[in-house]
Amino acid sequence: MQAENIQIEIPRGTIKALAWGPKNGKPILALHGWLDNAASFIPIAKYFNDYRFIAIDLMGHGHSTHPPQGTYFHFIDYVADVVAVMDKMDWEQCALLGHSLGAGIATIVAGAIPDRVCALGLIDGIGPITLEEPQFPDLLKKAFRDYARLPAKKLPIYSNIDDAVKARQQVSKMHKESVELLVNRGIKEVTGGYTWRTDPRLLCSPLIMYTENQIPFFLQSIQCNVCLIRPSQGWPFDEKVFADRARHLDNIEIHKIDGEHHVHIDHPDPVGNALKNFFHNTI
Repeated sequence: MQAENIQIEIPRGTIKALAWGPKNGKPILALHGWLDNAASFIPIAKYFNDYRFIAIDLMGHGHSTHPPQGTYFHFIDYVADVVAVMDKMDWEQCALLGHSLGAGIATIVAGAIPDRVCALGLIDGIGPITLEEPQFPDLLKKAFRDYARLPAKKLPIYSNIDDAVKARQQVSKMHKESVELLVNRGIKEVTGGYTWRTDPRLLCSPLIMYTENQIPFFLQSIQCNVCLIRPSQGWPFDEKVFADRARHLDNIEIHKIDGEHHVHIDHPDPVGNALKNFFHNTI
């Protein structure tokens, strides 16, 4: 089924998205990972033909607008954006599906407004990355330095799209076809070639982060069923922390699938089937 291009106006700007399925279908909102975009979910969209499956570009990613100059990127702003999308779509309830950064956002949304999230699908992530309190001064110092250096930085320009694909392959363990999906949506034509649509501020250190002690309160607040896809060679999370978080979720099923961090793009069939069965049984 061909994706439909849609846009959603929220207080911070315009969210662009890919949508599949009937407009009156039960909604699933998909949230991609850091520096990715909505195309991340194209390979598994076919498994949700009976739903209104919408994959958004997070602010600063893909075709969505960038926050105003002089402002900063905060994780919590993404959480607020997702709730704003749900409000704009008039969804009293929806299911959330998130990968990596998107999994962190989806977890916090489900913990903050549990009555509005009817099912939670997570791909290689449970909640956001955290830091210990003693690390915060150095984090803030680095963030100030990163933002101060931004005006002098120039975005790379590639003579053709294939060069951009090769550059992304060097930093992501993904199949070439998977990289091409993300690059084709995440690049724009400029004088002299092509460059990234991504907001350069996304490469700056955050000004503030959660601590690990905060996360269990969100996890314990989640009321819906949870499906976690954990790739065999996924992101190198602290396994003890990862397992501790999972133990806070009463209704969780875990699927271990061979693959890397972007397993849903590289190996869509096992991921899509697991999520299809999960959503069929929960929403």
